Amino acid sequence: MGNIQEIDINELAELELDNICLIDVREEYEFVEMRVPGARLLPLAEVQDNLEAFPLGTPVYLICASGNRSGIAGEFLAEHKIEVINIAGGTKGWVASGREYLCGDGDLPMFVGSG
Repeated sequence: MGNIQEIDINELAELELDNICLIDVREEYEFVEMRVPGARLLPLAEVQDNLEAFPLGTPVYLICASGNRSGIAGEFLAEHKIEVINIAGGTKGWVASGREYLCGDGDLPMFVGSG
């Protein structure tokens, strides 16, 4: 992930999660199982088709299970001049750290396009 900034779950926890653009690029079934509060779903396969929905001039925080898929999405978005910050350790790291997480499928917070 040479082109994009990366932070870990401890740095993510210091942010006001409701006030950042936090996009989870996992599949819907993974998102339903467990997700970081404030995250919105946009599966990796849909990122390219929703490029216009990403804000310019505001960092987009990307998360997946461990940091790999979010890194792929981040590289793509960075090529299109979108400021991206990848979350190393991902949702699995967040949950393993004992932090609060959400689960269930009631009113899934989608980013754009899907659903």
